[in-house]
Amino acid sequence: MSDAFDQWVEWRHKPAGNRRGIPAELYGAVMSLPEADRSDRQRVNAAVRSHDEARREGRTVWLYLNAYENGASRTVDDPERVKVFASAEAADRWFDDNDPEGVAWEYQVDGGPAEGSVWLYSPDPASRAIGDPDWLKLFASAEAANKWLEQNYPRGKMGEYPIQW
Repeated sequence: MSDAFDQWVEWRHKPAGNRRGIPAELYGAVMSLPEADRSDRQRVNAAVRSHDEARREGRTVWLYLNAYENGASRTVDDPERVKVFASAEAADRWFDDNDPEGVAWEYQVDGGPAEGSVWLYSPDPASRAIGDPDWLKLFASAEAANKWLEQNYPRGKMGEYPIQW
């Protein structure tokens, strides 16, 4: 029986033209690791277990970057720039009605389960690198977000985004 690491390695080293895929959950967990750790069986398997636990506990959300409106760039402070979904299913329902070709990425939320909103910090608010795990940091509460900001980026700004269920 293969573990998450074996699945990752088989997929990563598949022959050109091979359309074999891996579950998005496995891909997301492994891609959250630094590049050097993606070749380490223990770290890959631990990341996948941790990510699965976070999902079961409601500590993940799916994000969609909605950077444009009618061909014009949305401003960084536009509340419609990032959409937050409680699950892949909630994102899919929204995509069916609003952007059938859209893609959402799963991110872990620090400070507990995601409930009504999440607080988002991005080191580069103008960035559109949504698939990059370092693109942002998410928090379950304003208190957790502010505590982290005070310790790490006292002049940083946090944005609150409602979760769509």
